[in-house]
Amino acid sequence: MWHYHVTGSLISEVYENQIRGPSSRLAGFISATGSAGTIAAGDYLRTKYPQLRVVAAEALQCPTLYQFGFGAHRIEGIGDKHVPWVHNVRNTDAVAAVDDEAVMQLMRLFNEIEGKNLLAASGVPEATIESLDLAGISGICNLVAAVKTAEYYEMDRNDVLFIPLTDSMELYGSRLEEMTEARGRFSARDAISVAATYLDGHTTSLFRELNYQERKALHQFKYFTWVEQQGRDVEDLRRLWDESFWRDIFAEERIAEWDRRITEFNEATGVLKNME
Repeated sequence: MWHYHVTGSLISEVYENQIRGPSSRLAGFISATGSAGTIAAGDYLRTKYPQLRVVAAEALQCPTLYQFGFGAHRIEGIGDKHVPWVHNVRNTDAVAAVDDEAVMQLMRLFNEIEGKNLLAASGVPEATIESLDLAGISGICNLVAAVKTAEYYEMDRNDVLFIPLTDSMELYGSRLEEMTEARGRFSARDAISVAATYLDGHTTSLFRELNYQERKALHQFKYFTWVEQQGRDVEDLRRLWDESFWRDIFAEERIAEWDRRITEFNEATGVLKNME
């Protein structure tokens, strides 16, 4: 509910006030899935921009949505091995499986000095290079998935894609150190190889567009995690496939009630008043 109303409306506001032009279009929202339900922002955006594509990203090494698979991966901060209960799969257009090796190598390219030097020599603006550390491991995963989305749907400069950068490299300094210990210093040659492989050499492989029956199959896959293991009611699972269920969940009246309760809680605890 929070991501639908807050994240979704914020993206719309940013697009309308900062980006929208005579020929631009808000073409996609790409997000890894997980218990927080960030991808629900796509549900909101669909109400404003019907042509929008909502794409779920996940690790290739644990392709639960991509092919009902499982496994271990290095993309920290994203859900895996299940379809989240709060994921409205019916509103998801495609799944992008992202190789965790691509993510870890791009992390080095974006943050090591030789990688930055190559990007600068390639014409990437300095301000962009200096802001790349805003994308942590899961953010880079979403970025790679966005590139796949643009390629698959043959998008152009008029198409605007939004992705969440849920954390920055401030959390992952140790991962850079581990990569250096395991593979050595990131050299100029390494930078050229990574850029050629994971930037210039990206393809639309590992991208799965979902038809109606495929979406329903992913929805039904929730049964094994949520009904058999977590004890949810199977009738509740059936209701999750009903479009009217989500319209009711996201209704403005429900948000007003949550806001009222939050206000009451804050007044009862006195926390906000003490902070004034």
